[in-house]
Amino acid sequence: MRGMEQPRNSKPNRDRWDMDKVRFHLKKAPAPNRDILGIDDILKDVVAGLEQPVQENILMLRKAWSTLVGVQIAKHSEPGFIKDFTLHVFVDHPGWMPELERIKGMLLKKLQSRYRELRIRKLNFLLEHK
Repeated sequence: MRGMEQPRNSKPNRDRWDMDKVRFHLKKAPAPNRDILGIDDILKDVVAGLEQPVQENILMLRKAWSTLVGVQIAKHSEPGFIKDFTLHVFVDHPGWMPELERIKGMLLKKLQSRYRELRIRKLNFLLEHK
């Protein structure tokens, strides 16, 4: 998170602490000075750390994706989710959509032969940036 110091890396001023401890009758060290952040700044960092849940089958397909479609196409596409026996594939640029449409039949046959348990019947390509 930005705006906060790293307590492990900070070096406390021990002489100052000893003097303040006696002067103000303190038992614990004071909290480090931190900038006040708005809730919108905090939530941006929290939301950025959250990922959308991914199906186990999709993780398996993502590992094998480059062998299924080739390295070049795999750089610009990835399996997104399976719904109603349709594999939805995310594509990051509209220029790659015709290339995927061209190999759609071959890809569907590969998926059906290697991953019968997924029962994929159709492929759908969605334009979505990674």
